[in-house]
Amino acid sequence: MAELHNPHDTLFRALLSDPGRARDFLRDHLPNTIAGQLADAPPGIVEGGFVDEALAGSQSDLLMKVALTSGTDAFVYVLAEHKSTPDPALPLQLASYMVRIWKRYGGTKTARLRALPPIIPVVVYHGAKPWTVPDSLRDMIATDDPDLAFVPGAGYILRNLRAMEIDALSRNAALRAGFITLRQEALAFLAEIAGSLPEGTDLRRQVLEYVLRVYNVDLDALRATLRTGGHNELEALVGTIAETLLEQGKAEGLKAGEAKGKAEGKAEGKVEGEAKGKAETLGRLLERRFGPLPRDIETRIAAAEPDRIEAWLDAVLDAPDLAAVFAQDRPH
Repeated sequence: MAELHNPHDTLFRALLSDPGRARDFLRDHLPNTIAGQLADAPPGIVEGGFVDEALAGSQSDLLMKVALTSGTDAFVYVLAEHKSTPDPALPLQLASYMVRIWKRYGGTKTARLRALPPIIPVVVYHGAKPWTVPDSLRDMIATDDPDLAFVPGAGYILRNLRAMEIDALSRNAALRAGFITLRQEALAFLAEIAGSLPEGTDLRRQVLEYVLRVYNVDLDALRATLRTGGHNELEALVGTIAETLLEQGKAEGLKAGEAKGKAEGKAEGKVEGEAKGKAETLGRLLERRFGPLPRDIETRIAAAEPDRIEAWLDAVLDAPDLAAVFAQDRPH
């Protein structure tokens, strides 16, 4: 099936773009020393992303603006690492993203640049391999002298979904269901997921779409399992999603095929155009040297391959007559 869009990014944003779920995520996954400073108001989602284009297929990010009990604001930057094996360059990437956030916030306003808000970086990982990335950018700098280890950020908060107990994923049932799905364990917890995601909700459909696109699942077996468990609505929804994805995949494949055809046609047209130009040049040179061309010679030139025309062009300069040009077909 064609890669219509990044399924990891789609589900990650679906889970945390809801202010209520985002607030529960922060309460569940921030250290108590930080969570205790958050005001009761749900976080605001800041539009836009900061992930490098080259990494967009393996990372997702979300920026939240939160109110603090002190009366000031802070940002929580959540970066989701979707690779099955963690990227050792992540602390460096994370630091660059944080700098971009501050630059966008401050702009050219002196007052803002003198009072940048705190950014709380949170890394969410659901890959299969153990997390072996340095805890901070400072740990990546090759010096034992702290006076030389200048860094833009001291570290980050890691939430390794794979390493956590199911109950610790979140007190929010919908969030927990989504995280279970990201852990590739949705099939083992179908009953919980069915009960946690109410019928008719967008997140219910998005979780099932993620399963169909990312999991190596037998569609008929999945539908049979849902039917046996009494999840008839889910079974019907799976069928609808599968049909939609198939049609989208066909459309994307057709679009890609048309683009490829246009590119190939353009290249083929260029070659044909160059061959035609060389044939016309050959005709003019032959007429200039030997007079009007016989009809059979014109036909022969029009049907010739480009390398044959090249050979005749080489021969026309020193051939004593028209017959000599075509008698010594030199390979190009």
